[in-house]
Amino acid sequence: MASKPRNRAGMDAEAVARMMAMQDQEEQEVPAETVPPVSPPTAQAEVAPPPVSVAAATPAVHPQAEPPAPQPAWDPGKVDGRTLRRTGREPFATRIKPETHEALRRIAYHRRITIAEALEMAVAAFERG
Repeated sequence: MASKPRNRAGMDAEAVARMMAMQDQEEQEVPAETVPPVSPPTAQAEVAPPPVSVAAATPAVHPQAEPPAPQPAWDPGKVDGRTLRRTGREPFATRIKPETHEALRRIAYHRRITIAEALEMAVAAFERG
């Protein structure tokens, strides 16, 4: 039985290790919030509270809480194969004549570049005039 071809879309071990190390560093940099321990109720809690002065009765001014930080456009917690292979290019599907396709493939082959690079060079030459 023939072995299955390797899935090229999967993450490689080095990328996973780098991603996990970055997440570990981020977790260590953020200090954990400490919650004060809750004390059990005492007998003094049943006693009436002491009288409050007028100055103490005025509400205290609390500083405004900072608004929550905006969510990043890219979720660092979700990394998949597409994220690791991102090239900054747009998908481009078009219908062209077979002769044009053959010429484009021939140009790319002789220059040892990809068809996309050959197309980008053609657009740049067209814009130059």
